[in-house]
Amino acid sequence: MGLSKNKNWKERALKVVNGHKGKKKVYESYQEKDPKMAEEYLKFLSKQPDAVYISWDSDRGRFVA
Repeated sequence: MGLSKNKNWKERALKVVNGHKGKKKVYESYQEKDPKMAEEYLKFLSKQPDAVYISWDSDRGRFVA
């Protein structure tokens, strides 16, 4: 199931973000600086909610853990 088919991906990701102090701070920082990057962060967390040490891979143009 892809993100476009499953509309609950954002809700799942926000649940992960709100349940983790560090991820929430990072998400809020992205929201202020670059809202598109904040959405990409949520997409990543919806697929991999248990990921740690998340970073942006500029070569691939996506988040990696």
